[in-house]
Amino acid sequence: MDFNKHFKFSDGNQIWRLLITDSDKLVIETRDTDKKEVFFSCVDLHTGKELFKKFQFEEKYWIGIEKIHDDIIFFHHFVKPDLPGHREIIAFDINTQKILWQTMEFTFLFIYKDKLYASKELFEGNKFFILDYKSGEIVSELETDANDLTRLKNLAEEETDYGDYVFTENFDEKNSYIDDSIKEIIKLRLGNSEYSGNVEFAVIKDLLLFNFHAKTGDDNLTNKFYVTDITTGEEKYSAILNTNTNAYAPDSFFCYKNWVIVLIEKREVVIFEIKLQKY
Repeated sequence: MDFNKHFKFSDGNQIWRLLITDSDKLVIETRDTDKKEVFFSCVDLHTGKELFKKFQFEEKYWIGIEKIHDDIIFFHHFVKPDLPGHREIIAFDINTQKILWQTMEFTFLFIYKDKLYASKELFEGNKFFILDYKSGEIVSELETDANDLTRLKNLAEEETDYGDYVFTENFDEKNSYIDDSIKEIIKLRLGNSEYSGNVEFAVIKDLLLFNFHAKTGDDNLTNKFYVTDITTGEEKYSAILNTNTNAYAPDSFFCYKNWVIVLIEKREVVIFEIKLQKY
């Protein structure tokens, strides 16, 4: 089993969010919190090719991603800076890097079965609509209430397929479902180390991936990451993900298909590829 660095990405800013499209493109949101600027980039996971980098809108900071569907990113503005309420919809095509449509009239709710559900705020209350997600045109006005929409939104989430993902879980040697070989590898690497928070691990094919925040004195922590072949015990890779951090930070890596996405120092994302060895 080979574990090789595929490509890496950084634009010098803090990585805020990582999202993967159904067509295996990695969308990266980064932010400069001092200058209050947000940037959006996209890389093809297969080739490592950057489709775009540090894309910005006219609004430099108070904008975020609602959802990615069919290689269309649906962005939102905020009702007011520093407040969580969303408003407006901007539909941005990843492949052409063009805005397909935008509206100040509606607020994005969710997408279910290729239908974009949106709300419109009126003086007498909210009304709800289905929009064509490719054009933004009104398909129909809904005769329903917020409770029905919540039910549909929950269904949309329940039917979202996460089968290609492997997320980390917390290690506990008392858990009987964790294989003994995994326990031994992690315990051996931990040794007598003092650490903060949880040891997070994931298994993909025959590889065990795990990280922990070792205490290094003066209230500092070092986030250490290891990849080991479970069948042979061979260490395939090791790295420091964060040096001299002062707090435990979960979710430093996750797996998608044959790729492992690793966050380093909150400013660089490194993508590794897992391949079967050829004999």
